[in-house]
Amino acid sequence: NKNTYMGEAYFLRGFNYLKLVSQYGGVPLKLTPSETPEREFSRATAEETLQQVIDDLKDAYTYLPETASMTGKMTKDAAAHFLAKAYLLRASEINDDWNGATKEEDLKEALRLAREVISHHNLAPNYADLWNYTEPNGANEQLDEIILAAQFSSDKATEVISVISIMFLYTRICLKCSVILRVNANTSVSELPIICTMYMIW
Repeated sequence: NKNTYMGEAYFLRGFNYLKLVSQYGGVPLKLTPSETPEREFSRATAEETLQQVIDDLKDAYTYLPETASMTGKMTKDAAAHFLAKAYLLRASEINDDWNGATKEEDLKEALRLAREVISHHNLAPNYADLWNYTEPNGANEQLDEIILAAQFSSDKATEVISVISIMFLYTRICLKCSVILRVNANTSVSELPIICTMYMIW
């Protein structure tokens, strides 16, 4: 329905701007559609960019459902997970020259959101099971610890079935880290590179 689509759109924009501001600091904020070519953009500050991330992920949290209608769909927990990260980034000491007014409240909100997400998921009995990859969309993707697992298929009939599959190709996000498997139509299972970046949210 419309609310779910709105939530997914806010999530995708907030997620991507969070990745950008984490790596580059402030970036140009493009929030409206273009009707003509644009060549010049002004770079926003890290503070402005993070505020946009937080606003988008809060809207995503509002619109997204609590439970996914199918595996790979975004939920409130996915939005809350990244919203907690955004609050933690804004409260980080690397932003101490401007975050004094928001730091204490951001830390409280990050902790609240992290506890909320953790309360909805059970950790895998065996941590190694998270990495026991056997096939796309395999059993390890169904573990309760997994917050969001975008589905991948090499079937031509399902190439454009999911926006997140196209944008992220194949993404697994667990309670403690973000795991990205980058694949394309010519990549065999044995060639799947795994990039794992640890992001503690508590």
